[in-house]
Amino acid sequence: MSDIRKDQKQSENIKIVLLGNSYVGKTCIIKRYTDNIFDHNTNATSGGSYSLKYLEIENRKVLLDIWDAAGQEKFRSLGKHFYKDADIVCLVYDITSLESFKDLQEKWYKDLQTFGEKYTVLAVVGNKSDCYENEEVPEDEARNFADKINAIYMLTSAKKGNNIENLFEALVRKYLGYEFIKIVEEMKSDK
Repeated sequence: MSDIRKDQKQSENIKIVLLGNSYVGKTCIIKRYTDNIFDHNTNATSGGSYSLKYLEIENRKVLLDIWDAAGQEKFRSLGKHFYKDADIVCLVYDITSLESFKDLQEKWYKDLQTFGEKYTVLAVVGNKSDCYENEEVPEDEARNFADKINAIYMLTSAKKGNNIENLFEALVRKYLGYEFIKIVEEMKSDK
């Protein structure tokens, strides 16, 4: 039996979904986090893809089921299948594309509200921070959106690896936090 499968049986599973337009860097963020690699030639995800990452945090064993939802419009209707039972959702935009940020608010977040769980931990992630000289999305605007939806806000660079580990650690810590777990259990019991 592989070590990750053995660890899975002894750990908590947390489902994480990354949402956003094509080419904002969702796949690159996942590859950087799970395999510590960056590929300039990454193609757009078709449908979705799936990765695993095992970690130990605060003396708890956790297996992250990380889902990469395709950002192409023709695959958006599949989103509701990804949102189902998601514990954590990362809403990812490209800091050099105002359109990707607007779509994040007007399409992806609205879909998440319709099809997602109400107790999901959220993050608004501005990727490609290494391209700050071409920035089209004002950081304060993105931070305000994150505050409005009670989300963690973070700038990342999958290319350079900046804040990738910090992003996932912050999300898992928030999810594992006592107050959040308590709220989730209360909401689940109300269903």
